[in-house]
Order: sequence, then structure tokens, then C-alpha cells
Amino acid sequence: MKRFLSIASLLILVACSARAQTAEATPGAQANVPGASASAPGAISGIWENRSRFVEFSADGKMRIILKPYYGFVYEDTGWMPYAEMPDTIQSGSGELKPKSVSLLPSRSLHSLSVRYSGEKYDQLVPAAVISDGIFFRFFRKDASVSPGTQQNASGSSTAAQTSALLQGFWLASGNADALRLYKSEPVREFFSFYFDGGAYYRIRYWEADVRERDLRASFETADGRALSVPKFIRLGGALYTCVTSTGTKLRNFERGTYELKDGAINIKPESVVFTGTAAYVAEPMRVSVSADGAVLAFGEPYLARSRIADLDKEIAAHNGLRRPPRKPIFGYMELDFRWDEIERIRNNGRVPEKE
Repeated sequence: MKRFLSIASLLILVACSARAQTAEATPGAQANVPGASASAPGAISGIWENRSRFVEFSADGKMRIILKPYYGFVYEDTGWMPYAEMPDTIQSGSGELKPKSVSLLPSRSLHSLSVRYSGEKYDQLVPAAVISDGIFFRFFRKDASVSPGTQQNASGSSTAAQTSALLQGFWLASGNADALRLYKSEPVREFFSFYFDGGAYYRIRYWEADVRERDLRASFETADGRALSVPKFIRLGGALYTCVTSTGTKLRNFERGTYELKDGAINIKPESVVFTGTAAYVAEPMRVSVSADGAVLAFGEPYLARSRIADLDKEIAAHNGLRRPPRKPIFGYMELDFRWDEIERIRNNGRVPEKE
């Protein structure tokens, strides 16, 4: 009996020692986990804003949208709603792009938000990209299976030359939403992907189609006669898109032109207008944002920017508690001089009334 008690005591002592060592090692291990803090590159948790709303992502799987109606005079809290990040976010972004002929680069800037809207039976998957201090819902992912061009088309600085080198290759459109709303958004009907080859670009349209998906590539020719190819079918957000009609694999309807990089912006110069909206799309230079790992690309301004506000509840209470002065009248005060004699004459059918 004594021998049994001594053995049991020894086992308890060993177990307690192991638990203590595990507890001491845990903080150090968590500190080295990428993305463990909100300040980590590509992290989406925290408070974001634009001119029309705040969006807050909490660490416990909830998000809320605070609107700024009435010209921003009031902050309207719409309440929390559940969301989740898909487990394969870092590996494949939305987890929906499946052609075997496409090899998409992984990136920590990618996030797949599964948002549960009130009254909806199924969650909506909203791919997003966090680049620097901005969130983009329309972005592109690089296809590593495409050999990039060698010519660079940049001016102004070495940074522009580096950006031009990063752009080379095929960039697949990967965002299926224009914004993050309070209701479920309709899937996009079409999107455009880019192929940068040296100093030239090719803009390729994909549209939603009800066809059988096959692992095929669509080919087209460059201005100097070289053959390039892109995936014919792309599945994004549960919908299937194609760039060629019927069973063909020859891409004929695409836009080509040249581009110039300068001061962190791209100026696209098409040879001719092929698609509706091209003229407006290329009217002004667009800001270029590339993730730190070179796997994600976005044009234009981000939909949301990281806010400097630390406590959103306190900010809402303080902002809505302000009392603003009344608006200035549209018309200023005027001293009006009425000609009563003329008014009386008109009332008397043009006759001057007799004075009593």
C-alpha cells in the first residue's frame, strides 16, 4: 500500500511539473504567431471608416456597421452581426478559385469574410484584401503559373520600376463585392482581369455563365505575334464565369494598350475603346496598391481606411451629444419697402382711390 501511494505521489508531481512548464512556454509561443495582434500586417480586426460609415471587426467574431447619415451629423449604430473568417484564408483567399491551370500566390493580406445577415438562410462570402492601412473589396491575385514579361514601363523613380516589375504577369480579379453593406449583396455579373506583358497590358472580360466547368485555357496573341493564355473558366463566390463563348478557346474580345507608372499611380492608355465604361475607367491615373508579398494588387482608393479612433462607443456618444448651431438662412435679412399707393391702385382696377 505504501509503495502504491509513493508511486501515485510521484506521478502527480511529474504532471504538475509538466503543466507548469507548458504554462510558462505558452505566452512566448503566442507572441510569435503571425496575425496574433490587430497591428500585424494584413490584420482585419479593429476599426475602419470612410465618408459614409464606420466598420468594426471584433476579436470574438462579430462586426458592426455605424452609418454617418445627415451629412455626418449623427452616427447611427446598427448593431453587431456575426461573421467568421474561413480557415483557408491565408492559403487561397476566397477558397473559390479552383482551375488546376491557375496557381494563385498565397498572401496574409487576403481575408474571406463569411457574414451572417439577418433573415438570410445562408452566409455570404465576401473576399477582402488588406493592403497597408486600407481594405479593398475589388482586387486582383497573381497567377504564379504565368511567366512574367521582362520589359519595364516606369518613369520617375526606382520605386516605379519595382512596381512595374511586380505587375508583370496575369492578375485574376478576386473580389465579388463593391462594398460591405447591411444586407446581402447580389453577385457581380462580370469582372475584368489584367495581363501585363512588358510595357503592354491586356484587359480581359469575364461574365457569368450557366455552362459546364472545364479546366481549359483561352489563348490570344500579342502585338508581336506571341501567344499568351489565361484560364477560360473562373469560379468566384459560388458563380461560374467565362471569357470565351460556347466551346471555343480563342480569346478575341479583349482590350489592349500601354501603361505608365508615375508617383504611385498607373495611367492606362488603350489602343481603342472595346468595353462599355472604358473611357471613364482610364480618364484619370489610378493609385496602385501592392501587398508586401507581391501577391495582391488593387487599383484606386481603398473602400475603408483604418481609423485612428480607439473606442468607437465613446466616439459615438461624444459625437451624438454635440449641439450644433442652426444653419445660416439661405436668404439674408432684407429691409423691404412696399409701395402701398401702387398696391391700392392695382386693387382698385387701375384707378387712384379717392382720399378721404
